[in-house]
Amino acid sequence: MDLLIENKLLEYKTHIIDYATLKSILTSLGYVNINDKIANLKRKNIIQPIKKGFYIHNSQVTKTIISKELLSNILLDNPSYISLDYALNFHGLIPESTHEVTAVTPKRSKSFKTSVGVFSYKHIKKELFSIGIKIERSRNANFLIAGKEKALCDKIYLTSGVQLTSSAAMIDFLENDIRIDIEDLEDFDTNILEEYYKISKSKKIQILLNLIKEL
Repeated sequence: MDLLIENKLLEYKTHIIDYATLKSILTSLGYVNINDKIANLKRKNIIQPIKKGFYIHNSQVTKTIISKELLSNILLDNPSYISLDYALNFHGLIPESTHEVTAVTPKRSKSFKTSVGVFSYKHIKKELFSIGIKIERSRNANFLIAGKEKALCDKIYLTSGVQLTSSAAMIDFLENDIRIDIEDLEDFDTNILEEYYKISKSKKIQILLNLIKEL
């Protein structure tokens, strides 16, 4: 019967299965003691708990590749989107990749250490949440991520302990601290930055906006 379960699970290309879906699969195959069977599947490592009510399907017949981006959107019970260093690298703005998937949420900051990787979430005011985010696709999954403009705004806005009070200081931070090529900012959509500044009232964002307008 495990092969029948495997075939059903393979229909879900992301390999991320929620409890309701797993229960439906097992019920359709005639199982009655659902939780006992789920415990059995966990012991056999066919499924792996990733958070309450969610499992990773460790396929027995094909390589299991998980979209960390989708998992980032799912792990937190509250709304979130990928941003900061992970998003900056995703958009090709910074050279260093990061094993930690960084995200932003209007709720409190939090982090998860899982077998798939580390997922961190930083708090941002809810009024800034929906600006400049988009849907991308990777590894058979759609996920929510900050566009490059929003990712950079979030990085600057949420970085504390750095004095960014002039264009020279901003350029130094961009080039030397996060290693962005200034020329890559020339095609930025300044409308997104203007909206971000209007809501945040952040002097740092205003300096970034003026710098990009001058490019």
